[in-house]
Amino acid sequence: MNYLAIDVGGTFTKYAVITDGCRILSKEKRPTVLAGRESFLDSLTDIYETVKRTDEIAGIALSMPGIIDAKSGFMYTGGTIFCVSNLNIVEIMTQRCGVPVSVENDAKCAAFAELWEGVLKDCKNAVVLVCGTAVGGAVIHDREVISGKHFMAGEFSYVMTESGPRYDRKNCLAENTGVKALMAYVSEETGIPAEELDGEKVFSMANCGDERAAAGIRRYVKNIAVQIHNYQYMFDPERFAVGGGISVQPLFVQMIKEELAKINRIFPWTLPVPEVCVCRFFNDANLIGAVYVHLKSREKKISIGKLQSLMEMLGDRREGEYLRALLTE
Repeated sequence: MNYLAIDVGGTFTKYAVITDGCRILSKEKRPTVLAGRESFLDSLTDIYETVKRTDEIAGIALSMPGIIDAKSGFMYTGGTIFCVSNLNIVEIMTQRCGVPVSVENDAKCAAFAELWEGVLKDCKNAVVLVCGTAVGGAVIHDREVISGKHFMAGEFSYVMTESGPRYDRKNCLAENTGVKALMAYVSEETGIPAEELDGEKVFSMANCGDERAAAGIRRYVKNIAVQIHNYQYMFDPERFAVGGGISVQPLFVQMIKEELAKINRIFPWTLPVPEVCVCRFFNDANLIGAVYVHLKSREKKISIGKLQSLMEMLGDRREGEYLRALLTE
């Protein structure tokens, strides 16, 4: 079967037709509509209507920013997509399109992609860090992505990195480990205005031997390495997978490993060094992971339905209804 995966970002909305065997058949993108709730929902509906003209679509798998209850389809926030806060997007899109719909947080989708057919395929416990404008990610336990009570597990952006003389939002991970922080560090080291820099340029400079650019990148990387070290001893996962646009730069992961080794050496006893690798799917991770979430949701509903039918066949409808309610909590 083929599924329509839609990954909504602050600037662009990517979409793809993906098989239940994790094969991308086609892929497109268009600017994200931010003009208002109805216009935004219309844009998603139009993507479905456009794709279904040439492909038979069995369901829609959404990857969205924000705090999301994937089981109910309710979006408490939409990240920078403010118009979809406090909205059950699954119910609305199901009504609009007439096919099953699922939704999950974008960083968690990236983690599910790596669990499905990526670098975490052989792992039971792992952590995913997605480095971009801020720092998203996921904590994986027993091959399930943890949501937490408030659906915020893995929202590493809110981790405080120091207290200072007073509490300040500048001391959270989003501020000192987001893309702006990287540009600021390289700007301070090189004297080049931050607005004239981007990720591709700073790594190109470092790879061509610019030691000042490399020093700026290393300052940025040290913040990430410290957090990976901390998470290792809070959770002790098998592996860390690092994603986001910056992860395509070999120097980035090389520096993370170097800094982790340095941290490890300060202890007089032997401690495990965190295993770090790069996510396999890069910019396609959210799309692929969204389909995996959709397939899991579909399988669970089928299993619950079969159990309920079995109980009702055995003669107790109330027992079947109770079992269904219990399993869907």
